[in-house]
Amino acid sequence: MTSLFFIFAAIAGTATRKKATEAFGRRGIWAINVCGAFLLGLIAGLDNTLIMVFGTAGLGSLTTISGVAREIRSWSSDLRLKNAGYLMSMLVAGVLAAWLGLRWGL
Repeated sequence: MTSLFFIFAAIAGTATRKKATEAFGRRGIWAINVCGAFLLGLIAGLDNTLIMVFGTAGLGSLTTISGVAREIRSWSSDLRLKNAGYLMSMLVAGVLAAWLGLRWGL
């Protein structure tokens, strides 16, 4: 039964990420990664099986680093400052979101 939940969580995470990136582009990728960090912090206190299903399958398939790399690679090289700002803002917001999730955790 856990395997089925794992599969469904992975499918749901992937579908959500796909919709967000199609609708919002790089802003969608940014939002998905920050929300994923918050949600992972939020569920950190749950049972290990639930963390495996929702954290690894659901949130692991929801968040994306390859999408960030692809997005940055598509920008021209004269936008290096913009690229760095995008990465740093995602990193800072992600860490803060994870911290909030841990503080408000389940």
